[in-house]
Amino acid sequence: MNFENKVCLVAGNLGKLKKDKFTCGLGGLIAQQLVADGAQVVAIDLDYEVAKACAASIGGKIKAYECDLLKDRTSEETDYIDDRGKAKTTVKWTDNPALEMVEKVIASFGKIDAVISNFDYFEQARVDNSSEEFYEKMKQMNVSPTFHLLAAVREQLSLQRKTQGTYAKIVIITNIMGKAGMSLGSIYSAFKGSMVGLTKSLAREFARFANVNGVAHGPLSEKKMQGPKDRVKKNYMATQTEMSNLPLTIKNIAPLARFLASDDAAGITGQVMNVDGGLWLKLES
Repeated sequence: MNFENKVCLVAGNLGKLKKDKFTCGLGGLIAQQLVADGAQVVAIDLDYEVAKACAASIGGKIKAYECDLLKDRTSEETDYIDDRGKAKTTVKWTDNPALEMVEKVIASFGKIDAVISNFDYFEQARVDNSSEEFYEKMKQMNVSPTFHLLAAVREQLSLQRKTQGTYAKIVIITNIMGKAGMSLGSIYSAFKGSMVGLTKSLAREFARFANVNGVAHGPLSEKKMQGPKDRVKKNYMATQTEMSNLPLTIKNIAPLARFLASDDAAGITGQVMNVDGGLWLKLES
């Protein structure tokens, strides 16, 4: 895949930073592969230090940006009359970190060709033991960053279609538990499932200027990576395919995300594709 002259924004789960040692995560691996394919990559994470460490470890055409994607936006509404004489209301953002970040990226690189959003926070709890604080934290970590980011890029991607004739690519990475459900992981699964709905809805809303697709990955075998681990596969009796019993790693996930961010995926939109070694075959049988 050729990403020459493409600007790709990769956000979330870039990796882990501990005692100045950076360990690459799924987002970081995708960013690394995009740089190798010729893209200019913009790296964002909830922790700016992680984003900087990721960019430093990859080198080349990658730049880390600071952006608080968890911060609530503030705005003012203004009424106006459009050119057809109809009364309408517009929103003016008074504090919107994601939009400010997008403006900085445009000032530096002039466009955004692809956005890959990969935010994940996993904890298990019985639903009757889940506090409001737990619920809000799971929502904030799994939903808010992607919502804020994609809301911020919408007008820019639409403008690029009008002025440059290009279609952007958006890839939302979620977990197969959002489709299958998970015992003691109801809230996590619910918010992962919301990413499925968001993908399909934005494919309609953004249809004039972007392809929007998702990747739902299975439980990963690597320690300290996102989502539940592969030991939960036994709960689904995953014996239908030999591949479903093999370790699933971030190296298995990154190529599909990269493909969906490329021009080769121009004919695909509104799809949430599984990378799970065949686990879904058993779940839907």
